[in-house]
Amino acid sequence: MAKKEKDAKKTQLRHCALCQKVGHNKSTCPEAMWQTNTDKTAPTPLKFFVHHVNFNSHQSPHLINLKEHKNLYENVQAAAPKENKDFYFYHDAPAPSFLPSKKNKQVEVPLKPKNREIPRRLGSLGMTTKKLSAFIEKTKQAVAPKHLAGVALIILFLLFVPARTRTYYFDLKSTASQIADTSAAGFSSLHDSTTALMNGNLEGAQESLTGALQNFNQAVNVLNSKHRFLQTVISAVPILNGEIRSRQKLITAGQEISLGNTYLLKGLSEIRLSTSSLTKNLALLGSHLTYSLPHYQTALTDLNKVNSDILPFEYQSTFKEFRILFNAYVGDLEKIAKLNGAVQEIFGGQGLRRYLLVFQNPDELRPTGGFMGSFALLDVKDGEIVKIDIPAGGSYDLQGQLTEYLTPPAPLLLSNKRWEFQDANWFPDFPASAQKILWFYRHSRNLTADGVIAINASVLSRLLSITGPIAEQNRNVVISKANALATIQNIVEYGPEKKENKPKQILSDLAPLFIDNFKKMNARQILPLLTNLQEALQEKEIQSYFTDNNAENTIKEFGWSGEILNTNPGQDYLFVVNTNIQGQKSDARIKQTISHQAMIQPDGEILDTVVITREHTGTMEKKLYDQTNIDFIRVYAPDGSELVRAGGFTWPDEQRFKAPESWYKKDAMLTELEKETGIDDKSGTRITKEFGKTVFANWVITEPGKTSQIQFVYKLPFKAWKQPKEVGLSNWVKIFKPENTGSKYQLVAQKQSGITSNFDSQVIYPEGWSPVWQNGEDMALASNGAAINTVELNSDRIWSLVMRKD
Repeated sequence: MAKKEKDAKKTQLRHCALCQKVGHNKSTCPEAMWQTNTDKTAPTPLKFFVHHVNFNSHQSPHLINLKEHKNLYENVQAAAPKENKDFYFYHDAPAPSFLPSKKNKQVEVPLKPKNREIPRRLGSLGMTTKKLSAFIEKTKQAVAPKHLAGVALIILFLLFVPARTRTYYFDLKSTASQIADTSAAGFSSLHDSTTALMNGNLEGAQESLTGALQNFNQAVNVLNSKHRFLQTVISAVPILNGEIRSRQKLITAGQEISLGNTYLLKGLSEIRLSTSSLTKNLALLGSHLTYSLPHYQTALTDLNKVNSDILPFEYQSTFKEFRILFNAYVGDLEKIAKLNGAVQEIFGGQGLRRYLLVFQNPDELRPTGGFMGSFALLDVKDGEIVKIDIPAGGSYDLQGQLTEYLTPPAPLLLSNKRWEFQDANWFPDFPASAQKILWFYRHSRNLTADGVIAINASVLSRLLSITGPIAEQNRNVVISKANALATIQNIVEYGPEKKENKPKQILSDLAPLFIDNFKKMNARQILPLLTNLQEALQEKEIQSYFTDNNAENTIKEFGWSGEILNTNPGQDYLFVVNTNIQGQKSDARIKQTISHQAMIQPDGEILDTVVITREHTGTMEKKLYDQTNIDFIRVYAPDGSELVRAGGFTWPDEQRFKAPESWYKKDAMLTELEKETGIDDKSGTRITKEFGKTVFANWVITEPGKTSQIQFVYKLPFKAWKQPKEVGLSNWVKIFKPENTGSKYQLVAQKQSGITSNFDSQVIYPEGWSPVWQNGEDMALASNGAAINTVELNSDRIWSLVMRKD
């Protein structure tokens, strides 16, 4: 019976209709699978589909529906390369297009000394064919195995890992967009929180911060809940690892910023409820900054490692803006934290401090920022203003009290035969001018002070933008950001107090109102105040000098002292200083452009050309502002520079200069700091040595509606590259082992307080030199040097260039 059943089973086995073998049919016959349709005698293998199988196809979002695009390919033409040599396998690809080719090493238009326009086509450095080939070969060896390993790992992963793990992989890819969306939403809330925090909106900052934390926590939960194992596996695949790491850095950066904002918010909230003095509140803010800054700094490191392409497109722009904002934000907070000790000293945290405040008007430009028409004596203690005294007559109130008679600097004889307090800011180095201001004050009132703070008129607009308008009841005027300078100037010049010799009475009346507004300042206004203060210091709208060495050194470290910069041997330096003498308030109508050019000679000598253009936009309609501008202009260059030629100057009438009395003393400080070395016979240019620099000075007079242009050409005291020795072993080394000659050039341009000039420059090397490296904003390389496009010189700037001889 068993045998019959066994035979019955054999008879039920199906035979292949093609090869007559058992175990398969003709649709899966191995022999049929290898036959082709060209063989007429062989049947075409059958094809079938398996239905009712549950499987997620993970359809690409980039696929299109051909039924809806019937005419999609009607206008498409096939194209093929003419020669097979243009085809490359993946790892044998030619150099990327951004690397220069052998045929076109430099595509930039060379700079030309005769044409002062900066060339528009500027580019980067080329490579030799040998170095390029070596670079590509190293790239192949370093990159190709990693890519192959990554592809192999993916294939092995998909083929041999259990089906459930493969599902995890596809789940991870599908939730990646969810993580990116959540993180991006978190950063959008964080952007709002940080912006609100910078504007002092604590409630808005807290609300946005809460939303940010919720989003980041959700992103962490999604990333870690069920994908922790798979992240470890994928981290071994280079192609996917970068994307995973970017998302992780994005989340951790968001969490760190949120923590930093939490600490800072707590500190600002405590300050808002505090009744302590300013110095104590600043100390409280400083202590919270010490907790928040480490989180901000960690976040900054993580943010710079995030590839914004992982974010949804609609969030990418916001993220990039936030990254720029956050870099500046952290930099400001680091400075505030570092300044805390100096601020305590300056604001009387260690006891009573007395300062001279001098108010400068840039419309009548002077070396440190403007004419000192007014001043105040300020007493502070524990951050509180104990007393402020603003003489109603301004700086001229000290004239009758001055006990010394000094001969002024020669150009000032155009306005006064005696050197007095109002003209004390003669030196463009603010610490030097501040010391002279203190000297005049001490010899006028027999009083000393702990420092000098120069405040330009533009700071008033900054303060009013924070405190809001101030109403002065006696004159029935409202001082706002928009009208402050014009309103005050009009009252000073034409108000009834001028007849009483009290033109500055308006400042005395406004001072208590400003102080009252500062006392009422809320937490929302603290950070905007500090930010505006930092900007004013950087742009030299505020300059300070303190007799306390620690405070003064801190101010110098941050570049807020207004001193003439020290430069190293081999650095080019340029500082253009304007001094308006008897030109009224005409600098309000002057537009100045400084064009600099460094021409490198074949032997390495550097010839600098500085062209200064001053355009007077006045129309003679206003008495104060539309007067002829009379400017004594000084160009500070590296010490030892030699004047080659100069021109374009106009001198005031010699009869207008006043003669000092014969018994007036020469000032010892002026004699020490300003040493005349010669006068150029052709142009009358005065040459002096001051503050470790060589100075070229002359006059330029510009009438309303006219433009003046002056020029200085001088040779620098150093060369652009070291010269080989004429004798010795080094010559033999040079002959038998030639090496490329290198050259470094660096330009330091210093800004004068009270004026923002347009600035441009060209650095031109001889034929056979090409650029290697550059650093500095708005600087572009050319085939024979570099060009600095026109920029606003609103702060001290530095540019660097490295060249090599081909």
